[in-house]
Amino acid sequence: MIKSYTILLSHEDWSLYTERFNEEELYVKVNKRIPSLDGLTENVMGIIYAKDKDLFKQIVKILSRNKMIVDFKLVDEYKNKTGIRAIYTSVESLRGRIAEKLLKNCKIFSMSETIYNGIERWNIIAESEDFTKIIPEIRELTYEFKVIEESSDPLLSVREELTPKELAVLKLAVSKGYFETPKRIGLEELAKELGVSKPAIMQILRKAVAKIAEKTMKEI
Repeated sequence: MIKSYTILLSHEDWSLYTERFNEEELYVKVNKRIPSLDGLTENVMGIIYAKDKDLFKQIVKILSRNKMIVDFKLVDEYKNKTGIRAIYTSVESLRGRIAEKLLKNCKIFSMSETIYNGIERWNIIAESEDFTKIIPEIRELTYEFKVIEESSDPLLSVREELTPKELAVLKLAVSKGYFETPKRIGLEELAKELGVSKPAIMQILRKAVAKIAEKTMKEI
């Protein structure tokens, strides 16, 4: 059976640097990871967030000099009043790591990771029988470890629940600053860009936000 899991863990790794900071101050999120054909490395894409320039420079320095990271690049960087966000890519060695054990011994369908407060939070969709068997081996690599089995449907993401139109309108609203305070664009301007009426945009946004809120509350 395919199930969704959250693993909370800490171990001897660069992630311990984040121990002093909460999620609003510093986090690193691994969004995509693709193992190489030989299983020795993985291609990673993620996001770095830091509340100020000095903290951002420090975490970038730690990541780029990590012995397990073969190649590290900042792809894009965005600064605003709340802090600095950047997209990064890396090629990382898998040898002896938790990711290697999971990828070699489990049927993994999705695997992402968020790090802050010194804790790695892994979100995994996997074949439950394989995953259960490998848990003792992963536990041995950590000194803090907890597995949470999610009750919601792992195969149905928020993205899949939104219609193409809802997703397109939501993306435009976010990129144009509709949800910012103060708003950079209003409903009328959004409607003009899409060539639809103001009530139509309002209805689409309400439905999209309602779906996201409902899905999020189920996963909390």
